[in-house]
Amino acid sequence: MGSTSSPGLYKGDAPTYLIPSPNAVFSATATLVAGTDGYGIQAATTTAGSGSILSLNPRYNQTGSVVGGLTTTTLTLASSSATTSNRQVLVTHRVAVSASTPSGNYSDTITYSCVAN
Repeated sequence: MGSTSSPGLYKGDAPTYLIPSPNAVFSATATLVAGTDGYGIQAATTTAGSGSILSLNPRYNQTGSVVGGLTTTTLTLASSSATTSNRQVLVTHRVAVSASTPSGNYSDTITYSCVAN
């Protein structure tokens, strides 16, 4: 969780700064553009394993410069309604910054959970 109240990459030392996820208005998805702050993830699955292929949340099933925005609440990244074995979800983290973005150490806390029914 970026700044504890908004999702993004957060720099806590002075001057504090948040690179919002995925953009300044916290849309569900955004196209990252050089020179404009933005941050998010993309997800993909592999064909390895057996059983049902995992279904990705459309928000994160993105390619190129489009990313899904992170939130401060729980969202499902991938799911399956059938038996699966050895399936993988590959997550890519992407960021774009402007020339005026303060330099420093940025961080975000992302928690992934796997639940079986």
